[in-house]
Amino acid sequence: MRGRRILIAMNVMTLFEQTDRALTLSANQFAGRSLALDKFVNHIVYLPLLNGGVFLAAYWWLWFEADETTVCAQRRHVVAALLGAIVIAGVSHLLKTLLQLHYLPLHYPDLGIRLPFVVALTPTNDVSSFPSTHAALFFSLSVPLWIRSRWLGAAAVVWTLLMICLPLLYLGWHWASDVVAGAVFGVTLMPPLCRLIGAMGLPDRVVRFSATNPPAFYAVAWLFALQSALLFGDVRAFFQDASNLARALLS
Repeated sequence: MRGRRILIAMNVMTLFEQTDRALTLSANQFAGRSLALDKFVNHIVYLPLLNGGVFLAAYWWLWFEADETTVCAQRRHVVAALLGAIVIAGVSHLLKTLLQLHYLPLHYPDLGIRLPFVVALTPTNDVSSFPSTHAALFFSLSVPLWIRSRWLGAAAVVWTLLMICLPLLYLGWHWASDVVAGAVFGVTLMPPLCRLIGAMGLPDRVVRFSATNPPAFYAVAWLFALQSALLFGDVRAFFQDASNLARALLS
């Protein structure tokens, strides 16, 4: 009986790996054929407007579209959602660093991945890809939009699939399983995390501060929105440089 269960588990894992491989190769099959297409997809990945910019615009719209009777409650939801998304992205990145389950598809030469013209294959194989932080972040941001409006949430999900996740598969930076795991992680964690953040009272303090001191609040909110659209690239680069400098000084 135990041997049969092990055999079933092995067959399920084999089927999962085959499906994962097939989906990943399917999304990557047109890479390396056209320089123009590779550049176009690469620009989609790196353009802040098409990634965080679209979602930040949606949340700014939610911030200002509520009437006087619902404005405080809706703005609390916006604050909780944005803070929750930051936590989810951070935890996802930490899991990627700790788990090291598998690496970029580009680093598996026997897989048959096509190398895009715009991607330089590094000799190292130390970049983990599971789970996808992009998928975790943007699918989690889609949840509050879905709660607010079904069509808005559906549009956010479609946008995340086509404009964020599919290009990452096309370029060979993620497996299909990375995206699925990131999406499940983000969607599952966002509702309880928003409730937890709301129970802490932090969204209420932020909303009160926005009403009592609008100049300071919107100055900070603009900087936050800018870095969110850039996926906090400037912040991550600063801390990476600071860490490298500290190690150099201490060595």
